[in-house]
Amino acid sequence: MMLCEGHPVWRRVRRRSFRSLAGLGAGLGLLVFPGQAGESALGRWLFWPDYRLPERAAHYPGPRSPYPQTPFEAIDRMSPPLWFFGQQPTERVVRLLPSDRVPTQGFSVELWVVDHVDQPVGALATLRDARGAASPGWVLGYFDRQALFALETSQGGRSVRLQADSPRGWLKYWRHIVGTYDGQVARLYINGELQAESDRARGPLRVSETADIEVAAYLAREPYMALGNLLREVQVSDEVLSPAAIRQRFETLGRQVELGIIDADQFHFTAGPALSGVTGTSIGIVWETDRPARAVVRYGRQLPCENERAFQEPAALHEVTLADLEPATSYFYEITARDAAGAEIRSGPLTFQTAVEAASPFGFVVIGDTEARPHINDVLAKAIWAERPHFLLHVGDMTDGGQQAHKWEWNLEYFLGMNQLIGRVPVFPVPGNGESDLHWFTRFHVLPAPENTYAFTYGNAEFFMLDSNRPLGPGSEQYRWLEARLAASKAVWKFAAHHHPTYSSDEDDYGDTWRGPSDLGDLKVRAVVPLYEKYGVDMVFFGHLHTYERTWPLAQGRVDAQRGVRYVQTGGAGGNLEDAAPTRTWFAAKHHRGHHYVLITLQGDRLSFRMFDLQGNLRDAFELEKARSAGAAGNAR
Repeated sequence: MMLCEGHPVWRRVRRRSFRSLAGLGAGLGLLVFPGQAGESALGRWLFWPDYRLPERAAHYPGPRSPYPQTPFEAIDRMSPPLWFFGQQPTERVVRLLPSDRVPTQGFSVELWVVDHVDQPVGALATLRDARGAASPGWVLGYFDRQALFALETSQGGRSVRLQADSPRGWLKYWRHIVGTYDGQVARLYINGELQAESDRARGPLRVSETADIEVAAYLAREPYMALGNLLREVQVSDEVLSPAAIRQRFETLGRQVELGIIDADQFHFTAGPALSGVTGTSIGIVWETDRPARAVVRYGRQLPCENERAFQEPAALHEVTLADLEPATSYFYEITARDAAGAEIRSGPLTFQTAVEAASPFGFVVIGDTEARPHINDVLAKAIWAERPHFLLHVGDMTDGGQQAHKWEWNLEYFLGMNQLIGRVPVFPVPGNGESDLHWFTRFHVLPAPENTYAFTYGNAEFFMLDSNRPLGPGSEQYRWLEARLAASKAVWKFAAHHHPTYSSDEDDYGDTWRGPSDLGDLKVRAVVPLYEKYGVDMVFFGHLHTYERTWPLAQGRVDAQRGVRYVQTGGAGGNLEDAAPTRTWFAAKHHRGHHYVLITLQGDRLSFRMFDLQGNLRDAFELEKARSAGAAGNAR
């Protein structure tokens, strides 16, 4: 048996100084989702990771339903852990329902699960004896794309176990798993469809006087993952839900995901506030609420903030560019939103800093491929915040596939893990293949036009941001644009960024290196390399491959320490990890398989490069000093 006691989810409007986007949200009015928690619900618990920065920055924008807690006494004990598919629990929440409210026959249990990782993980809800002295009355669980509903009755100790594979869920990753028992027949449903049933068990459940409902997670293969990353909701009711009711419930939950609703019980922020496109005198802020709302942005150099911008037109998605700011200055800001019913939410006070002067030192962080692991994003966000960078450069695949139909990947994954950081540190992104349609990419950022291809200056450096989903070769619009911008640049330091790799030792994306040769990178993107070499670009950042790699300085297809360009593959911010080819490539200076971020600091002619892994270990480092003679790209030392 798989378990045993104690075993070892708008129409485009051109940007002005500020705007509001009504689009999708305006037509919804106050969002009402019937079937969230029916009258028969004895208990309903929402599990959402509370990702906040530490110390005095520890607040979450707007409200959230409280995370379920175990009511421990000063001196207490817990029942032995319940093993599930050979795994011990990594997180448990017990005593969720008093024993006198536990249904013994005629009941339903629901799990709302999102499994967007490639490792086997699981979670369950169970009715069991609080002392662990008897077998569970019932278990409804999910592990590695399998659903299981098991129960045991008091009449002769009859037991039933229903199990069904779920290789693909709704939107590939979401699964609504329901177990029902009417005293005679047990049924298991996945995403509104009956998968298995049995009449083997009869009569009431075996329930002890110390019966307890427990929720547990089995996440050993994703050690930074929390229960709320996999299991979003549990509901127990004292009636047998009909197939029609179960289908309606699934459709309701699915609609919430499509809209990016985080907490259907209350008015809340679904994205942001998030910062982008900072300059010495301006900064862009974007935020979204779960329903159309009027909003006020207050900002200033001290609290309470003395300036404000008001949005009188209700909209779900808002954007503002705060202008006429002072360079290299710290500011506070706060957003207040009010819905049609008068409910009000606040972001709480947040901070940002405008861009430094040209001669000032500064530091920035480079990451890529945050994708589908908010639990990894959370760890990185806290580590990056500890460095207090001036800005964050993101090389794409902010989502795993956040095109127009997959808005939820922005709300329920990217913003979930990264909001704590990008609400205080502005981001400069390029689009990855996950954002290739640019639909939400342009709506969730304030960037120089046309937003997918742009340049910006910070301090004594200039950054050239490209869209490698679109042509980059000679004759293309981006190629002509880049050459003109590079030729005109007077910056001391020149950096370029795009999503796909010019050079990469990846094992199988450009040819299976375990079976034959590889192109060792994207040849379509490599067509832009002559411009990098001609105009003295110092460093090029990209991702797409979920590993770290730094090349030697390269020019004209060989290592050139004097005039070469360094290429940095930094795709380790959350995507499923990949690996390098089995033999070392001619251009590779450093490899690392693991989640990571890059920190770069510049002071005049000097550059310091550091790469850290998820545990804070320094994995790569070097320094550059600009040669003072004209035309030299820089010398490592």
